[in-house]
Amino acid sequence: MTQLAGIERALLRPGARDVTGLAAAVPGQFARLAAELAAAGRAGGRVGLVTGVHIAWAPTPAAETDGPVGAAVLAAALTALGADPVVLTDEPCAQVTGACLEVLGAGRPEVLPVCTDEAQVRDRVAALGLSHLVAVERLGPGPHGRVLTMRGFDVTGSTAPLHAAFALPGLVTGAVGDGGNEIGMGNVPADVVAACIAHGDRIACRVPVDALVVAGTSNWGCSGLVAGLARLAPAHRDALVALLDPQVDAQLLGAATAAGAIDGVTGRPGATVDGVPVAGYADLLADLRVLATS
Repeated sequence: MTQLAGIERALLRPGARDVTGLAAAVPGQFARLAAELAAAGRAGGRVGLVTGVHIAWAPTPAAETDGPVGAAVLAAALTALGADPVVLTDEPCAQVTGACLEVLGAGRPEVLPVCTDEAQVRDRVAALGLSHLVAVERLGPGPHGRVLTMRGFDVTGSTAPLHAAFALPGLVTGAVGDGGNEIGMGNVPADVVAACIAHGDRIACRVPVDALVVAGTSNWGCSGLVAGLARLAPAHRDALVALLDPQVDAQLLGAATAAGAIDGVTGRPGATVDGVPVAGYADLLADLRVLATS
């Protein structure tokens, strides 16, 4: 959809890395996911959002700021459209994810233990009656079956295998990612991830989805989807555009940090996402507001 092309381009500003090579491998998938979520809203569908990354290598291991913030914004947007969002995460990321959802009145997360096996994940998610399932900055296994951070640090042991739910039949699946190691990056050829991303040959997640959104940070990708939804569902535009206010983002990031979240690049707490301070991307949110209404 050409009306969404400007939004998709805006999301490709660098966060911790240049993501243009990854995005070039999945043309049209941003528009497809936005359209699917708009359809879920019209149908009153139940949409699962899977998020949370445990930064196990940090001085104080914790969930990262990228992911839960964006998932909360997307959950609030889906609610405004008439859909029924359900946010899923695991124990190491539950407190941060819950704090973000609480800010926007978007409910409480469904939390799975890290020790949950793949069959249990599939059973638990199948019982939710979802029509759609979207990963937001959620790591998945690479070519050797291990879950690795951007640094190549193995976090398989502190990551519940929520990726298994994306193989359930009958679901429309999507993902938002920025590093090559997240669920959904199976849509990008492995050699492209290896060429574009440090350690890409080792960390590339091979779990595919129906539509992948690539952005400079995954939180930005969710904001871009909200802007796209505002274009596709003009009757709800005001409520959706309100979610793109930099003050809303700052409030969410503050709640995440207060709940123990850390920056996934620096490994430390603070009002940053992938090393980018809030003030460093406030203009992007302002641009998305314009693109959502122009």
